Amino acid sequence: MAMNTGARTGRGPILDLGGTRRWIITLAATAASTYALDAVATAGGLLLVASQIHSGADHLFILVFLASTYVAWGAGLRVNLRENWALLEGTGTSTNLLSKAAYDLVTLRAWRAPARKFAAGAGYVGTEVAKEAPYYAGAFGAALLTDSISANDALTFLGGANLGAAVYEYGLARGVRAFLRRRDARAYAAFETDWVPGEYLADYYSTVEADERRTIAFFVAAMRDAAPGEPVLFFGVGPTLHHVFLAAGKASEIHLGDYLPANLREIERWIARDEAAHDWRPFVRYTLECEGLACPTEAQISEREDATRAKITAMFEVDIRRVDPLGPRDAAAYGTVISAYCADSATGDRGTWETYMKRIAGLVRPGGTLLTAALGRSHGYLVGGKTFPSPNVDENDMRAVLEPCFGRENLTVEACELAEQGSHGYASIVLARAQRARPRFVGNA
Repeated sequence: MAMNTGARTGRGPILDLGGTRRWIITLAATAASTYALDAVATAGGLLLVASQIHSGADHLFILVFLASTYVAWGAGLRVNLRENWALLEGTGTSTNLLSKAAYDLVTLRAWRAPARKFAAGAGYVGTEVAKEAPYYAGAFGAALLTDSISANDALTFLGGANLGAAVYEYGLARGVRAFLRRRDARAYAAFETDWVPGEYLADYYSTVEADERRTIAFFVAAMRDAAPGEPVLFFGVGPTLHHVFLAAGKASEIHLGDYLPANLREIERWIARDEAAHDWRPFVRYTLECEGLACPTEAQISEREDATRAKITAMFEVDIRRVDPLGPRDAAAYGTVISAYCADSATGDRGTWETYMKRIAGLVRPGGTLLTAALGRSHGYLVGGKTFPSPNVDENDMRAVLEPCFGRENLTVEACELAEQGSHGYASIVLARAQRARPRFVGNA
């Protein structure tokens, strides 16, 4: 699944619903969800009371039990909050009316993803907490009105209702996740059957566009601090070489990995100097300009191309879906790993993207450097008229996934606004440089 598909067209939500229709769907989903939750929670409470499992238990034990059921309910709610956020970001709909209202209000103010996520979560939790009031009123009201229902019965009912609610939250989350996966399967093209390297190169690499100017300049500057004389890994290189040229002056070897054999064959054509291979000379020229050459000559461009061909010593298939994406190869050998527009171009799911990014980060040895880039706020990009996935991430998401791996002090993240790229349908890219800390050795006293 690892492939560099570039900073490409984000079309907005794949499920393109009108605003009114999204509200109607949310209203219907909220009503259905509320009735279903009440039914499951009430049944859970009644069944637990009917079981008489609490018979003979003292009041303190029942209170502790009730507190523990809130932990279970909170855990289920947390899972559902994550899926509700994915549903809002992907479709603009929700199973909670207040959550959508808060999300839309923050979105209208053009606030970033963390604020939208907090608002959506607060609206959802607020609604669920408010739903607790009728249960308390009903349980303790019944206990006060009739001697046949004790305070312990009321507390046991509430505990059972919480457990029922927890089961419902988990079930709803799984249902939302299944819906999003089915939707994505229908909405996105498949790399294995629909990806055509030639279409991708023709669509996006005829000239050095603004997104790649920013990316190449960022990577060139970052490479000045990279370890010299070591192999450099390009993970998810796709059929492209525009980022590879900047490593030729520093790397002892260049290793190229990608998921699709067709992408690697496209690179092999360029290495073999096939006349039909893609012309990367404009990108070489721009790379040399970023390195400090004001007007690179044709001879200097050819020299960099020849140096790059000589440094490419390995090309192999990789699979980011595996825990060991390089397979049996030595994953700890790389002082520099470059993975541009790879993980975010391989999935439309935010959680999967986070997993993929952590696996790529794991390929960097202690003291080594990771250079990466992602589409900003893209749900999908077009290649040859077909839509491929993107998980709608921004610089805050990038920072959040890389900080635990590298530390805040070793991480640089930049968001580049690209209004001039409006014809491509995306508004920004995210660039990042991260350095893994060296292990600290404690000498013998």
